[in-house]
Amino acid sequence: MITIGNCGHDSHHPNPCDIEHDPGLSDYLILLIKCEAWMVLDGCRQDVHPNALIIFPPGTHIHYGCDRAGYNDDWIHFVPDEKDLALWKSLALPLCQVVYPFDFHKLSEYVRMMSDCCHGPSPHKEKILDSFMHIFLYSLQEELEKRFCPSGVQKYYSDFSRLRTQIYNDPAAPRTIPGLAASLCLSISHFQHLYKQFFGISCRQDIINARLELAKYYLANSNMSVSGLAGFCGYESDLHFMRQFKKFTGVTPTDYRIKQG
Repeated sequence: MITIGNCGHDSHHPNPCDIEHDPGLSDYLILLIKCEAWMVLDGCRQDVHPNALIIFPPGTHIHYGCDRAGYNDDWIHFVPDEKDLALWKSLALPLCQVVYPFDFHKLSEYVRMMSDCCHGPSPHKEKILDSFMHIFLYSLQEELEKRFCPSGVQKYYSDFSRLRTQIYNDPAAPRTIPGLAASLCLSISHFQHLYKQFFGISCRQDIINARLELAKYYLANSNMSVSGLAGFCGYESDLHFMRQFKKFTGVTPTDYRIKQG
């Protein structure tokens, strides 16, 4: 189990700050820094830019701050037990090194949920926080692997990720590529290029996949008619639905339902 001693989300310092822990803390500390700041590492002060993250292991000299009012960060104090210490080491996350995760805002949202739980009355608090911390650490590793994407592209990822979630949460909603591009203030060609770069699939195909996954679920788990299902999944005609379903699955909707028993 990973035990969270304390955590905070969107903490603000009203004045310039200079924070130092010497010789260090008894637990791990993760900082998600949201503003211009500075950090002393290996005896050298270095600038830290917004959307940065750093992990300090126990016993490490920690010294950081901000020369202006309004320092803002998220933070987590935690201790993994022996079993999760092995997991922690296997993730090979960088220690005492400032990094810039690809989707920083997603990680910050996890901290917000952990903070809400940490300061709430849940009788299952320890297990919930343990689960959240595992999600956070696995996600952090993934976001660090993505961070090598060009910086001019990275700034769009959060918006595209939210858009993709909307597509899969509501596949039947009427959507057009020009409309989606306009919603992000991008040209159609730039939008399509970024979508494919982020997710390895075109937006148009993703919309089709989302609708077909919804259709397959209801074909297998309901008595809804094929005609009714076509409209339910966002198709304007039964024929279009049946043709597209067979094109991408190799069988008709009726045959798929029969095979599912």
